[in-house]
Amino acid sequence: MLTLAAEIRGEAEAVWSAVLGALLKSLQRAGMQADLSPAGVIVQHGEVIGRVREHDSNRIVIDWHAAPWAGEAAASTLELRAEAQPDGTRVTFSHAGFEGVLGAEDLAAWFGSQLGAAFLQAAAPVQLGDWITDRKARKPWGGESRSIYGDPLFHYPNFRVILAELQLQQTDHLLEVGCGGGALLRDALGSGCRAAAIDHSAEMLEVARAANQAAIDDQRLTVVAASADALPFAADRFTCGVMTGVLGFLAEPVRALSEVRRVLQAGGRFVALGSDPETRGTPAAPEPYASRLRFYTEHELASIAKAAGFSRVEVVRRDLEQHARAVGIPAEFISLFAGKTTFLLARK
Repeated sequence: MLTLAAEIRGEAEAVWSAVLGALLKSLQRAGMQADLSPAGVIVQHGEVIGRVREHDSNRIVIDWHAAPWAGEAAASTLELRAEAQPDGTRVTFSHAGFEGVLGAEDLAAWFGSQLGAAFLQAAAPVQLGDWITDRKARKPWGGESRSIYGDPLFHYPNFRVILAELQLQQTDHLLEVGCGGGALLRDALGSGCRAAAIDHSAEMLEVARAANQAAIDDQRLTVVAASADALPFAADRFTCGVMTGVLGFLAEPVRALSEVRRVLQAGGRFVALGSDPETRGTPAAPEPYASRLRFYTEHELASIAKAAGFSRVEVVRRDLEQHARAVGIPAEFISLFAGKTTFLLARK
């Protein structure tokens, strides 16, 4: 029998739900259709490879067929279980009967190369840092990220600066690249403008749509999945655009800003929060994010916008402290907003 186990702090119900949710998403990304409800099935390339035989609140048993070419000899059983422990929850994945597919030597080699190596790689600094950065910032997902980006208190100060620079009117049509949970959109739409937004996180799109459902129903807002360097909009569509907390993650910033320029009307204005080197290693850009962000000086930021084709480019520094106090940032964190923060202002 093969067994994988982990003890995780937290109540059994919450841990179990989080583990299964992450497992299902991972299987889907691998191209497998997985249903772990009672009588559910797991399908790969159109073939059923697993059937849920037993199911209760903290345990699932699956009849598994890893090697259809081996017939009945390949039949095995997977068991997923969560058990409350004094200091948290023990989650166990067990696979019984795999010996019918692989002999002892092959099983040992498979375990080492496919499970052992994968475990060490996933726990190594580079892969772990990438995973944390994706989950928390680059492509947010999970309950905590949904909550944070649905009401991003520490982002509101820069939102206020961006909106002050844009001076939105009812006649405006706004584009937001990387909308996260839709909080900036919610404030922007208060002007009466129309808007469209993109993000590459499916969960953030859900949060953004829920936060702005009335505007969507009124056909004032469109929220779609897309990449910053391939905007799914026609040229000359928008009067203005915005990007906040995105620049540092762009692999090809000139290409992305060129796309923004393409979809702006003549004279269209664009405002983006910078990615200032001074923030590296601070609470605004801590590790492991900092190692995966690109930082730009004022000159570099302006150069990117000019290379993207914007005719009028200005990099400004704005004070966020007054805005931090206005939005209710706790007093002990106000110092994080002292000093000037970089913003890119550009026009087509």
